[in-house]
Amino acid sequence: MPKFKFGKDQRLLRASEFQEVFDLNTCKISHPNWLLLAKFNTSYGSRLGLVIGKKNIPTAVGRNYVKRLARETFRKSDFPCSIDVIFLARKGADKLNSQDMALLLQESWCRLRQRCEASKAKNA
Repeated sequence: MPKFKFGKDQRLLRASEFQEVFDLNTCKISHPNWLLLAKFNTSYGSRLGLVIGKKNIPTAVGRNYVKRLARETFRKSDFPCSIDVIFLARKGADKLNSQDMALLLQESWCRLRQRCEASKAKNA
């Protein structure tokens, strides 16, 4: 039976890990409802960090909804190289219905995968 767990090894946990991605990001994907920042890593698998502020999404229900969908779509995405990703929610991210948001997030993960592959090929 497959494991559908999103464990600690798949998350950015420390402030220093977040700061490293903010400072040294190599790929950016912008959407009106979120921003994805990514950086290659060498020692881990792909990891996700979430930044969902009260200023942008005022209700706890909305913040949890966005986090749940971001985690789920990231977990299902397959990245060929190990990257650290920060998902920054913008205003209105909680207003999308789950099907539309899941589809848009999948498109964003695909764009991120393509940009990271292109960036890696350019630097190699």
